[in-house]
Amino acid sequence: MAILQISRITQRKGILDDLPQPLAGAEFGWAVDQRRLFIGNGELAEGAPVVGNTEILTEFSDVLALSGAYTYSGLEATGYAVQTGATSGSPVTQSLQNWLDQFASVKDFGATGDGVTDDTAAINRALFQLYCRQNNPQIRRSLFFPAGTYLITDTILIPPHARLYGEGSDSSIILFQSNPWVSFTPYAQGVLVYYATNDRYYRSLSAVPVEDSIGAAILPTNTTYWVEEDLPEYVVRTADSLQQTGSNILSNSATRPENVEVQSMAWKTVNFGNDSARSHNILLVERAEQISFKECTFDGPFTTNDGNTTFDDLSAVKFASTSALITRQVIFDDCKFSGCTYGFNTDQQVQAVTVSNSYFDSLTQGIVLGSLTPVDGGPIGFRILNNIFDNVYAEGIVIQGVKLNATGYNTFLNVGNHINTVAQTPVIDIDANNNISVGDMFERTTSESATYPRIALNDSTSIALGMNIRGVSFTVSGVSDDTIATEMQLGKYTRTTGVHSIISDNNSGPLFLIDTAVFKAFKMDYTIIRGTTVRTGTLTAVSAATGSFSYTDSYTENASTGVTLTATEAAPGGDITVAYSSSSTGSAGTIDYSITHLA
Repeated sequence: MAILQISRITQRKGILDDLPQPLAGAEFGWAVDQRRLFIGNGELAEGAPVVGNTEILTEFSDVLALSGAYTYSGLEATGYAVQTGATSGSPVTQSLQNWLDQFASVKDFGATGDGVTDDTAAINRALFQLYCRQNNPQIRRSLFFPAGTYLITDTILIPPHARLYGEGSDSSIILFQSNPWVSFTPYAQGVLVYYATNDRYYRSLSAVPVEDSIGAAILPTNTTYWVEEDLPEYVVRTADSLQQTGSNILSNSATRPENVEVQSMAWKTVNFGNDSARSHNILLVERAEQISFKECTFDGPFTTNDGNTTFDDLSAVKFASTSALITRQVIFDDCKFSGCTYGFNTDQQVQAVTVSNSYFDSLTQGIVLGSLTPVDGGPIGFRILNNIFDNVYAEGIVIQGVKLNATGYNTFLNVGNHINTVAQTPVIDIDANNNISVGDMFERTTSESATYPRIALNDSTSIALGMNIRGVSFTVSGVSDDTIATEMQLGKYTRTTGVHSIISDNNSGPLFLIDTAVFKAFKMDYTIIRGTTVRTGTLTAVSAATGSFSYTDSYTENASTGVTLTATEAAPGGDITVAYSSSSTGSAGTIDYSITHLA
């Protein structure tokens, strides 16, 4: 129809529920309670497509709710469109609001990530609302942490079924930080400060003014505004389905901590507890199962030079269990542990924990499992695989008083040297039966291992298969070789790798030297081949430390090889050298041998 001139605009106002349905054509309706504006569509006879009201968008309109026709289209730009419904003519649609609500950002709950605002309450609120309000899988969403530094001053509580992910451990950072108290500074409620005057921490009970009524600074010891607190024991910990921890887990009909995934984030603290009342650690996995941390950083305040400090006791990761709720099936993969006293430290009963493809740096000790009195048997099935340890002041791995744990294919660089170049401790220290080290590799050389071995089995029946030769210096084909390091150690029984060496014609020279400070007796199993002659046998030697030096060479050959093997001791209890001499036959030979001992 033609455009008609209307002499005046008809308007209505009132609350939304009383708005006529429909308004007259071109009539305005203002909903005063929601500040929303509508206009009548008009009659069908006038050409209106439908009878009703059309909302005119204002700053108070719910745009997302009004957008009710989102359809996934796929790669439409390339000429391909996805069929979302049963037929191409019946696509599946949903509102934009519903589509966006499939995802959750921690910023939706008030977190800022600006490195200044305390985001503790916002993060814990997001975790509670997404995973704790109802036991309903439909309300759960992965919680995204956009790049930023999220400052916290209390413990983050991760409930069951939570999935947290960020934009990388250098980008999405959860930072625990309690700053020193500053006089004449306003503080919001709930702020944690460090008061250097008495070496204590205080949290504000309410908003703290700049000064009191007489113009004096409000000290943290003022109990009207502040309460003394210890540092929280953990930066982050697992919790049950009501965010309860410790002895409260499972109370109020809650379920245990389980099915948690955390990826591409950093968990850091710049504080540490320097007395027994202020133990402070980064992560506690408590009474939990099926927990996974991937591509995460756990970083404390210590540098490489802090490795010898004695006042701190800060662990990157700790565990807790009960006999009824054993922590188990926990994975740390492609993570970094640094700036702490320990990477891992637990004597608790845990099962099937795997730490793999990770980096340990600037620690006093890397991983400590068990103790003189482990709890309920301590860790079982703890696997430490394919990691790198560097700048670790003392041992990289300690296994004490616990069994059925394994290390394998780890690389140890500057470890056990007190951040120096001289060995001060074993690199791996196993002091319990039925554990194993397989294929671990060490920067520490054989000569550096004379006093402190790469792997110390401490008279246990555990097994070490890899670089652990000590007390033997090899000469291969006339050239000193200190790179040979691989051996098999089964409890007290040790066999070195097989060594191949040339025996020159009409010549003599050393094969190896034994440091009798490491072991007093040994056997050398060997085979000599020279032309068509073959000889195989065993040379056995015993040091003169408690008697007379002696050795025997028992062998079988198909004909004379013209080779003589000898063993000599430099002095009673001194180094033993095993050497060869060969007659002139016109051809050189070879000797292949392996050394065994019980020490």
